[in-house]
Amino acid sequence: MAVVQISRIQIRRGQKNQGTGLPQLASGELAWAIDTQELYIGNGAVSEGAPNVGNTKILTVADNILDIAGEYTYKNGSATIQTGSDINYPIQVSLQERLDERVTCQSFGILSDGLDQSSNIQRAIDMLYINNVTSGVASRVDLEFLPGIYNFNTTIFLPSYVSIKGAGRQKTIFNFQGEGTAFRFINDTSTMTSRSAINTTTYNNQPKFCRLEGFTLNLNEPDVEGIRLDAVRDSVFTDVEIVGTFGDSAGDSTVSGGGHGFSLNALSSLVTCQRNRFVSCRMERLEFGIYAKQDITNNTIYDCEFIDSRHGIDFGTGANLTSTGEQYGPRRNNIINCYFDDIERYGIRISNGYYNKSRGNTFINVGNDGGNYQNNVYSPIVFATTGNSSTQDNFDRQLDLAVYDPVYPTKFTEDYINEVQGKMNVNYFEPIQFTLVQSYPNLSNAMRFPYNGESRIVIDYMIKSSVYIQVRTGKISIAVDDTNSSLQLTDDYEYTGTVNEDSKITFSAILLNNCVVIQYRNQNIGDSSTMTYTYSVLS
Repeated sequence: MAVVQISRIQIRRGQKNQGTGLPQLASGELAWAIDTQELYIGNGAVSEGAPNVGNTKILTVADNILDIAGEYTYKNGSATIQTGSDINYPIQVSLQERLDERVTCQSFGILSDGLDQSSNIQRAIDMLYINNVTSGVASRVDLEFLPGIYNFNTTIFLPSYVSIKGAGRQKTIFNFQGEGTAFRFINDTSTMTSRSAINTTTYNNQPKFCRLEGFTLNLNEPDVEGIRLDAVRDSVFTDVEIVGTFGDSAGDSTVSGGGHGFSLNALSSLVTCQRNRFVSCRMERLEFGIYAKQDITNNTIYDCEFIDSRHGIDFGTGANLTSTGEQYGPRRNNIINCYFDDIERYGIRISNGYYNKSRGNTFINVGNDGGNYQNNVYSPIVFATTGNSSTQDNFDRQLDLAVYDPVYPTKFTEDYINEVQGKMNVNYFEPIQFTLVQSYPNLSNAMRFPYNGESRIVIDYMIKSSVYIQVRTGKISIAVDDTNSSLQLTDDYEYTGTVNEDSKITFSAILLNNCVVIQYRNQNIGDSSTMTYTYSVLS
C-alpha cells in the first residue's frame, strides 16, 4: 500500500554536543540529536511510575551495540574467583576490548575462498607490526589463521615481532602460487611502503623475536623459495610444514634459493641468523630442506622431518670464504632428534663451518640417488671440514656398513657407502652384535669403518662364547697413517673363563677402499661367539 502524506510530524531536535546539550525531556517526548544521530525519549516523572527521572536512548542503525553492551567480567558471579583488589568491585572491560584481545584472519578480510589474499595478508601484518601509529608492544599479538586454504601470489614480508599462528599442519594451508619467495623477513627500518634490503640491516634493527607456528606452506614449482630468513635472530618456528614439488621437474633448480624450504642468510658474523629454533617442522619434496652457506650460528633444528627430497640439511656449500658474512660458514648449530627418510643425496652435508653437531638423528633410505645405493657417492652425513661431530645417530644400513656379509661380499668393498664421510668425530653408542664363527687358520672379515686422512678408531667390545667358558671385554684402538697407507692395532682386554684360552680369538686390520677392515681368527672348534660393540671414529 502506498504511503500518502497527510501532514508532517516533527519532534524536538538539536545538537547534543552544542550549547547546554541534551535537555530533560517531558514524559514521552522524543528528541533527535542531529550531530550524533541519536534518538531519545523522556522517562517521565517518578510520580507517574518512572523508576527515575531522565532520558532513555532508543537504538537505531547508527548505534554500535558493542558500545552500550554490558561490561565483561571474568567468571562473573563466581564466589571462588576474585579479579579485583576488592571482592565487591571486580575488574571489568568492555565487550569491544574483550573481543579485540584475539585477532584472526577474518578481522582483516583474509578468506579461504580461492581468491588471491596477498594484499589482505600483508595489510594485516603491516597494521599489527609495522604501522607507526598502531604498532608497539601492545599490538604484538598472535595473528591467528583459521583452518582453510589461503592462496597468495606475491611475497609476504615479515617484520620483527610478527606472530603467525595457524590451526596446525594440513589445517591452515598457505598456497603460494607466485614466483620467488613466499615469506621473507625484513628489518625494522621497513615501512608499509618501503621494504628495506638486508644490506641496511644492523644488529639492533635486524628482524627478531618472531614466531611462525602451525601451518602448511605449499610451493608451486622447484624454483620457489619457502621462508627466507635474512639475518633473523631469537625466533621460533614450530609445527611448520613446507611442501615443494621436487620430482615433478627434471634436473636441479637453477634459481638462487630455488627449492629451499628454509633459507638462512647473514650480513656479517654479528648480523646473522642466530639463536633461532626450528621445532617439529616437516620439509617434504624439496631440493634443500634447510640451506645456509653463510656465517649463521647457534641455531637449533630439533625433532624435524625431512622427507622425499634431494637434500635434507646443507650447510656451507657454495661459500666463498672471503665475503663479509661468508668467511666461515655455518657454526655451532645443533641438529637433534631429526628424521630423514627417502633423501636422494645427503641427509646432512657440512661443506664449510665447524662446531656443528648432529645428535640422535635417524636416517632411513638416505643417499639412495633416486632409489639405488650401488655405485653412488652420497652419504647420509658428510663433514667436509674439521670440527663437526655425529653422536648417537643411527642408520638403516648400519649393520650392512659395519658387518661383513659373506653372502654378498661386494657390499663390503663397493656397493654400500660410508654412513658418515669426511673429517669426522663420530660416536656410535647403540650396541651392535656380530657372530664370530670358527675361523682358523684363515682370517675372516668382521667389520669396517670409514676414515678420511689420519684417523683414530676405538671399538669397545664384549665377547661371550656360546660353547666355552669365555667372557672377554676390551678396547681395540686403531691408528691410521693415511699418508703412508699404514695402521697400528692394539687390543687391550680383560678376561674371565677357562685359563689360557683368552687368546683363542685375535684381531687384526687392513686398509681397503678408504675403510679400515677389522679381521679375526676364532680357534674355538664349533664355536659361534657373540661380539657386542660400540665405536667412535676421529679423523
